[in-house]
Amino acid sequence: FGGEGEGEGECVGLRIGLVLDLHYLQLAGSAFSLQTDWDPRELEAALEARTGGSVACRIACDSEPDADGKHGPGKARLHGRLAAAGYRLALSPSKAVSRTQGATDVDVACAMFEVAGAFSPSPCADVLALVAGDADFLPALRAVLQRPELRRAYVIAGAGAVSRRYRDAIAAEGRAALLPLDALLGQMAPGVLDLRAGRRPRRSDGVADVEGVMDALEKAATAATANANAAATANAAAANAAAAP
Repeated sequence: FGGEGEGEGECVGLRIGLVLDLHYLQLAGSAFSLQTDWDPRELEAALEARTGGSVACRIACDSEPDADGKHGPGKARLHGRLAAAGYRLALSPSKAVSRTQGATDVDVACAMFEVAGAFSPSPCADVLALVAGDADFLPALRAVLQRPELRRAYVIAGAGAVSRRYRDAIAAEGRAALLPLDALLGQMAPGVLDLRAGRRPRRSDGVADVEGVMDALEKAATAATANANAAATANAAAANAAAAP
């Protein structure tokens, strides 16, 4: 899925327009204990490290938090972090009866066209990076790739969220490719270890490698501790800076 080296160093010197389907990203992030508790800067850093490009414009699409404040406080906090990181938030009201997503898919498609320059004299980026797993975005993807100014497009999704037909359709576009979202989320949550069957360390005879699993657990614990210490240091520095006269 996406190839282990897909996208590596392909965008050196290029501007990336990042479009997030936050509802999808929340569901995908739950496998890494992230949900709405993640830092947009870490996602961008992981994407930039993979591709070599730099994020130049940012759009995040989601439903609005509940007006009564009883549901979605985590979502509201995430929206605040995204806004502080420079994202334009495209928020749509939830459906009144079902409380499910409203017009988020429409917002995502419009954001793709915005990155490609459909509403301005020139695109805001050379590369589109779409974090979404819905095949309904394929027509919009094909349309934005008609613009020669858009050099490349990435669909960033979890392996289990993309059908083979959608994968084949993306590959057929030539300037489009799939990137594994799990790899980016794994960098954002180094203390979370994926031990699902396909990712579990195995010996040469195919049996689970218990020593390999224990070694991976130890590394994950070390990484989690380092991350927690770094976060605590950063928070303390920010608090000291805010308290300084």
